[in-house]
Amino acid sequence: METKQMPPLAYKHIHSLLDDYDVFLFDIWGVIVEGTQTYPGVVEHINYIIKHNKQVFFVSNAPVRRSALLPMFQSWHLAVNEEQIITAGSVAAHMIVNSANLWGVRYPFIYHLLGDINYLMDAEQIMLTTNIHKADLLLLTLYCDQTADLDLNQWDPVLETASIRKIPILCACPDIGIMQQGVYRYCAGYFAEKVKQWGGAVRYAGKPYPAIYQRVLDQLPGIPKKRILMIGDTLSTDILGANQIGIDSALVLTGNATIMHNQFHSLEDKLIQLTKATQSITPHCIIQLGD
Repeated sequence: METKQMPPLAYKHIHSLLDDYDVFLFDIWGVIVEGTQTYPGVVEHINYIIKHNKQVFFVSNAPVRRSALLPMFQSWHLAVNEEQIITAGSVAAHMIVNSANLWGVRYPFIYHLLGDINYLMDAEQIMLTTNIHKADLLLLTLYCDQTADLDLNQWDPVLETASIRKIPILCACPDIGIMQQGVYRYCAGYFAEKVKQWGGAVRYAGKPYPAIYQRVLDQLPGIPKKRILMIGDTLSTDILGANQIGIDSALVLTGNATIMHNQFHSLEDKLIQLTKATQSITPHCIIQLGD
């Protein structure tokens, strides 16, 4: 018997969705920008949405405080304020401040792997240690670019020790990896997966987990979920998270999505391939966001 082929996902321009939604949530890297360059036309289209009295938020797995991203948006001439930026880093900082409720540790000694804690929260708010044997919380913001000499196992002693000691582990960026101008970057989520293999308990601050979406929903009292659209490039974070919290989602063709369709040339073939690739995590539609 011949297998019936599913119809391809609908391909829609962002402007055609303005009547369907009151709130638009945008991922940042892979949707608006790659590396330091914005995709053509994307900023203009987002400003167009804002001018049409739609609410816009930017929901990112970046392990930084949201104020750190505001200058970037200002440089793009996007008409947004800090309250419209929701980062995994800001959610993680909130979780650390509330660690007594989450983990029963009021003032945790934190082993931070890796990065500058000031990108996440003020150092005076927390106590840091460089001895994993004394820590009672491991904070993961680690990322590294793929190079010929990269050793992904160099942090294993710390990760394994934290797992064996059964201390809480907070991953401030659930992304496994992202493409940055043709270079693959391993993110904190990759190392969190290692921790789980050793039996460690990981709590995540970003997408697809509900806490980061809830920070947006708390600012939208009275807005039905069916009037909210999440726009992203990654099935396992943007689209899955939206599906789980009960809002619609749209997948762009840029960023991580290119891995699924870049071997095809025509838009028709790309849509057919994306329809096959998204059967387990399905977006509402494929979206044209840029020019």
